[in-house]
Amino acid sequence: MEELPLGSLSEPDPNIPDRPVILVADDDQGIRTLFRAGLEREGFSVLLASNGRRAMELIRSAQISVVLLDLNMPGVDGIATLRELRSDPGFRTLPVILVTGSTTEADRIVGLDRGADDVVVKPVSVPELVARVRAQIRGREALTREQEASREYRRRLAAFLPELPRDAPLLTLAGALTERLPATLGLDSVAILAFERGSARCVAAAGPIVNRYPPTKLVPHDPGSEIARHAKTGPWLDTPSGPPDASGETTELAFVPFSLGSKAQPIGCLVYGQRPDQASGPLSHRLADLIDATDFIVTALRPAIEHAETTNAAILGLRRIIARQRFMMVLQPIVRLDGGTLVAVEALTRFSDGVRPEVRFAEAARLGMGAALQRATVAAAIDAAATLPSDVALSVNISPDVLEHDTDLPEIIGRAGRPMIVELTEHERIDDYHAVLAAFGRLGANVQLAVDDAGSGYASLRHILSLQPAYVKLDMEWVHGIAGDPIRRSLVSGLAYFAAETGCELIAEGIETQDERDALIELNVHLGQGFLLGRPEPNPRA
Repeated sequence: MEELPLGSLSEPDPNIPDRPVILVADDDQGIRTLFRAGLEREGFSVLLASNGRRAMELIRSAQISVVLLDLNMPGVDGIATLRELRSDPGFRTLPVILVTGSTTEADRIVGLDRGADDVVVKPVSVPELVARVRAQIRGREALTREQEASREYRRRLAAFLPELPRDAPLLTLAGALTERLPATLGLDSVAILAFERGSARCVAAAGPIVNRYPPTKLVPHDPGSEIARHAKTGPWLDTPSGPPDASGETTELAFVPFSLGSKAQPIGCLVYGQRPDQASGPLSHRLADLIDATDFIVTALRPAIEHAETTNAAILGLRRIIARQRFMMVLQPIVRLDGGTLVAVEALTRFSDGVRPEVRFAEAARLGMGAALQRATVAAAIDAAATLPSDVALSVNISPDVLEHDTDLPEIIGRAGRPMIVELTEHERIDDYHAVLAAFGRLGANVQLAVDDAGSGYASLRHILSLQPAYVKLDMEWVHGIAGDPIRRSLVSGLAYFAAETGCELIAEGIETQDERDALIELNVHLGQGFLLGRPEPNPRA
């Protein structure tokens, strides 16, 4: 039987349904005839070629399902044809069964090394040949389905990742991810593990896998340390024997470690789970896709992970500052302007690393460490003032939020053994004045309230009206240049009248010249602090 001309391939018969096309490339006409008859009898379409050159022409002109390729042919033989075929990206996965009359093992090995998917030795029975062809077609179809599924999973992943709240905290973002990932990737479980101190913690999880890795919980030490150790070697599969347990826990798991940037060590891993009988196929077939998916997912998580790492480092730094007291307290005198009598000292914090106090305290508040830092500095201030006369008051700065919610403050302040002044800054919002006043009342009768930075902050004079403090501290912007500024004099004069009528006292901050002091005395401001009256020192009266 002769080879089919190329022209006969361009117009397939519409009355013949689509059938797998098998190319038989063999220089023996009898073999070509035998194979064609047997294959067509089993429902295949068959094309014939007597050498490698002709075989490549047909492969490039028709949709071939499987190639039956003779090893020894004149001109372009089977090995040369294989080499050309596998060098073309379009045909690297085309199934090729090498047919050879050689009984030499080395020839068969060479064929497989060059890219053949299977080898049969002549003489071969037609039923065996058909079975091998069908096996190759099934494998190719399975591969095609997996590739199509992989493309679909990638499409779904690419569609929903941009919808995630990128500026959300890591736990929120990870929770949203794990809720969506099982359906997106055709799985039944996903967990995100983060490595810490040689073990692992579950950041978020969804599906039956939560029985093994509860969200926010540390993985038990032995399996957690094993996961962290194994992650250094790359992805792996865990397929326990036996059916799922009574809880319905996922049987098959794939672990894919991830890192950030140039970091050599993984910082966590994604755990994907499914039962082996799921239609999407075993995880061993999908590991490459899950590795790609992890890259997409980590890209979405990266800003939150980096923020969490930065936050954790900052929190650890603050804890070290508190534990090792990497700060010192300086005390600035508050005196009577008309005689210089020391009435009180204000405790001010100076950090060893030179960071400005307002920056460090704001950072602590943002990281949830505000109360801890303020407790530490108040305790240190009490110690720093211990040698002062017992009638000299100690003034400390406490934020309204910490005053309202920190239950340890009354005990700390109660150890002072002297009058205390608690300064609340106008720069912070107060939502519930009644709650703040109630919290202040728990500090004891020997404590008085002051509103700091009057006139410069968030609520203007509302703090003063609502809290009715014993002291109001005039912001230094009102004090600087007051001697020659009628507007400043008018504003301070009005506030001095208000203080006299309500029974509180004004404390002028930032007094640096004698003219400022004299002007304030003239305006009935009785207390002040500033460089003219005394600089902040570790203990000015020690």
